[in-house]
Amino acid sequence: MNQSILLLSINLWGTRRASRAFFRSERMIRFLRYAVEQAAKGQGDKLKEYTLGVEVFDRRESYDPRIDAVVRVEARRVRGKLAEYYETEGRLDPVLIELPKGSYVPVFRRREIHAERGTGFKSRLRSWFDWKRIVLALVLVLVGLAAYWLATPSRSGFFFLKRGKTDIAERRSEMAVPSRGPFSSILALPFVDLSPQKDQEYICDGMTDELISGLTKVDGLRVLSQFSAFQFKGKVQEVRQIGELLNVDTVLKGSVRRAGNQLRVTAQLINMADGYYLWSETYERDMKDLFAIQKEISRAIVDALRFRLAGEQYERLARAYTASPKAYDLHLKGRYYWNKRTEVGLRQSVEYFQQAVVEDPNYALGYAALADAYALLASYGLSSPKEVMLKAKAAALKALEIDDTLGEAHGSLGFVKSFYDWEWLEAEREYKRALELNPGYATGHQWYSSYLRATGHFNEALEEMKRAQELDPLSPAIGRDFGRIYSSMRRHEQAIEQYRKTLDLNPGFPSGYLHLGLAYQHMARYDEAIAALQKARALPGGNPLIVAGLGQCYAQMGNRVKAQQLLGELVEQSKRRYVPAVDIALIHIGLGEKDRAFQWLEKAYEDHDGWLAWLKVDPVFDGLRQDPRFFTLLAKVHLEAN
Repeated sequence: MNQSILLLSINLWGTRRASRAFFRSERMIRFLRYAVEQAAKGQGDKLKEYTLGVEVFDRRESYDPRIDAVVRVEARRVRGKLAEYYETEGRLDPVLIELPKGSYVPVFRRREIHAERGTGFKSRLRSWFDWKRIVLALVLVLVGLAAYWLATPSRSGFFFLKRGKTDIAERRSEMAVPSRGPFSSILALPFVDLSPQKDQEYICDGMTDELISGLTKVDGLRVLSQFSAFQFKGKVQEVRQIGELLNVDTVLKGSVRRAGNQLRVTAQLINMADGYYLWSETYERDMKDLFAIQKEISRAIVDALRFRLAGEQYERLARAYTASPKAYDLHLKGRYYWNKRTEVGLRQSVEYFQQAVVEDPNYALGYAALADAYALLASYGLSSPKEVMLKAKAAALKALEIDDTLGEAHGSLGFVKSFYDWEWLEAEREYKRALELNPGYATGHQWYSSYLRATGHFNEALEEMKRAQELDPLSPAIGRDFGRIYSSMRRHEQAIEQYRKTLDLNPGFPSGYLHLGLAYQHMARYDEAIAALQKARALPGGNPLIVAGLGQCYAQMGNRVKAQQLLGELVEQSKRRYVPAVDIALIHIGLGEKDRAFQWLEKAYEDHDGWLAWLKVDPVFDGLRQDPRFFTLLAKVHLEAN
């Protein structure tokens, strides 16, 4: 083989490997290279769909081409790209590679060259090589050229041999504004644990969570949030049915297999319009490379969805907030337990997040997660706000001290400032900054909507909650909070309709039944209210607020004995565990015992009980609104009367 041609092929492959684009098209490159090499060796008979699936795309021995169309999809893509290449940059190539339809065996064809340009060239070739050696030499060059060209996000204005790292950086800087492609939404299903011991669920969930978080930073891409995605965890359901249910263009699914420190991660991106794979890849790496795998997957997805991002925008997709594999592993375990949203899960998550930031004191994302865990313990009535909200605030501030571009930390700080400090203007600034940094942050939209409701801006609150629900359509908390806005507007029929929709999707959601019962109570439909509240109480995962709502309802319907019984129950509980003072006050309000009600509300103020944020708008406080003491209490939490 001519040495200059061999060197040229090596240089071209080296250039391709040095570029970012190579990683984003590695699957097509592997396909093309494998097919060419086998054909050149005279082993085209091995190029069958099953063999390609196993050898090129790392499918298991149980691979069934009738179910998994990855080989057919990639062959179709390669055919199209080769045709496009030979019409543009490859229009002068002397040897063409073709992949005939219905076959995976490439055909090498000599291009017809015009006589005035080609006579000398062809005679020299005949004197140097025979036909087979020409093919073997030039095919290597052409595969390198074609693969590099296929991988390049924008081909206009470039010549292969001049494209280096500087050119790539300059080109990235030109892509400052993302441009919408035909795909505008994605659902990332929980990755499946295929490890022998089935003990890597936290890595699977964590990887899914991190991918979702990164993709939310792509402007113009609707990314369904973690809760909606995890509703399908462990369920056998056809992917296209899921996509249709949630109205998304694409679905990401994958699996993780761990053996010792070795990871095998497989990911596939599926087009919901036709069920074909847009992209698929398998990664076999060391455990310490888990974050790098997530980064590659995020970038591959963005490219497959046809978004163009600047270099710094690519970095935001999967940013490494820690260089410590141990800290990152602890963070994933913390997120796994945090997502359970139970008392045991939240307390366990606090322990893991604390360990993560001890392992890496500069782990901004770890501090932000710790802030969220503390905040939910107070929000769910599981811990005294004085005990945990100051810790949440300190963790959020520490996260922002390390990295003030972390949207989640701004959201956490906004939550503390609105539902603990009652510093409403500062809270709004934090929420707006969080959503500016991460517009796809569903929880940020939900919390900002709650702020708007608390301050009486109902129409704006509805708009923000609509945005949250677009991002997380199956979230019971978002569905419930939609209803709470309607209740605050005294549109109780709409609130009931909304609570019913939420409970149809999440029949085991106690808070949904609680607020449904309260809505019936406000309409004096007491029998229906009692039935809903008792259902809430019977479900696991409830809290003292359900007992308080039931007690207030019994009081308002005239059953003072039952109301007093439930009041005594809460007072006894408060001697053993934390019971929010507002909960006890609510039963006194129902009984018409205003002096006792205000005594407990004063205690709630001293405790910085988050429920005082609803004083201005929630119907449960309507029995006190004409009392001068109520206006004094409103002023203490920096709210103005309607």
